[in-house]
Amino acid sequence: MNTDTSNDASAPRFSNALGFWERGRILYNAVLIVVVLLWVVLTWPHFRPAMTLGSLEVMVFLVLLANVCYCAAYLVEFFMQALLPEASWRRFRQTLWVLGMLFALLLANYWIVDEIYPYANQPPPPIVGHTTNTGANAPPPIASNMNFPAPIAALGFLGACGGLFVALASILIFWFARKAKFARLAAYAIAAGAGVYCALLFGFSIGSHATTLARGQEKYFCEFDCHLAYSIVDVNEQDVNAQEVNGHDLNAQRAGRYVVTLRTRFDETTISPKRPKDATLTPSPREVRLVDAAGREYAPVAIEGTPLLTPLKPADSYTTELRFDVPKDATGLRLLLNTTPGWPDRVVIGDENSWGHKKTYFAL
Repeated sequence: MNTDTSNDASAPRFSNALGFWERGRILYNAVLIVVVLLWVVLTWPHFRPAMTLGSLEVMVFLVLLANVCYCAAYLVEFFMQALLPEASWRRFRQTLWVLGMLFALLLANYWIVDEIYPYANQPPPPIVGHTTNTGANAPPPIASNMNFPAPIAALGFLGACGGLFVALASILIFWFARKAKFARLAAYAIAAGAGVYCALLFGFSIGSHATTLARGQEKYFCEFDCHLAYSIVDVNEQDVNAQEVNGHDLNAQRAGRYVVTLRTRFDETTISPKRPKDATLTPSPREVRLVDAAGREYAPVAIEGTPLLTPLKPADSYTTELRFDVPKDATGLRLLLNTTPGWPDRVVIGDENSWGHKKTYFAL
């Protein structure tokens, strides 16, 4: 492909690179769009159920992610400009565009075949807005610890980490090679990439909503190629003497004791087609606590039954009893179950533990 707009050796190198890669970006996006359209048209009506607002939002994010990845070519371009003669790096970038286009085609087709095609009948719920189907036959909303598909969020995080590493390495190489101009351009690329990622991270956090699930409703936790569903099946409230409660300054004559029975279920309908049916899944570490209307939190004082980290096979389930002691005047109690906060959850787009993201609770 030859999209050079100028052969003038005196033209600024950045402007020359911008003309080449941005013209190439148009063709890059056009080819990927044609691939998607061919999949939809040639397999119709397989993708008919996937034509939802949630699927459109996922597609928009994938387009943005593909274009962010495309920008990595600028780093390679400037690195080659600093090391190779002009004639060589002009030929090199044409080869680089072709190889990048082939890799993008391979990745797009693999993603459709492995992650999208098998689940076309289970499209994701919308991230913004609400479904217009609110009648008696409307499907129940899906509550999850993510408001964006976890595989795509993980891919975006890994891509951001890889891009940051390459850009930092480029800055060091350009700096020691006394190419200050290219080092600055690499720094600008880091700033631009970080800005886009932070906008997505905080955008999905701002777009999240605090949700309280009724008895029996399930909260899904994505384990990338499968899902675990949690629900409250029983709540037993008791009265105890304040003196019997350890670890709390209750400031009351009586205290409340709640015994919550939590069910863990491995949803076999969500596993990848390539996953063995008898392969076990060990849940990620979970944090569970009661939260009252004042925002006070209470950790369980005892856990009985099957531990929450017990491995499951597809379709397996078990129950766990959680005992909480709370002040008698605590009102509006809700159970919060989430993955134990830690790295890198705080900076994964759409994760419930990311900065500013709202939580999904269980009503008692």
